[in-house]
Amino acid sequence: MVTRVHFDDESEATALAQALDALGHEVAVILERFAGEDDDEAVDWVVYTPADADVLAELVDEDVFVESD
Repeated sequence: MVTRVHFDDESEATALAQALDALGHEVAVILERFAGEDDDEAVDWVVYTPADADVLAELVDEDVFVESD
């Protein structure tokens, strides 16, 4: 299972990635553009990780968009 955590701010995504890495989890940060948008600012910084939901719950605020598959 891979979990994606979406951020508007690169520094927040990087901070989460560093915290997950320090805990020994695989992690990647990818800049994703919104489909069909021409605006250069229509992007999300997405942290990809297989870390368990309980680990993420301690590191991520409730108002952050999180999705898993």
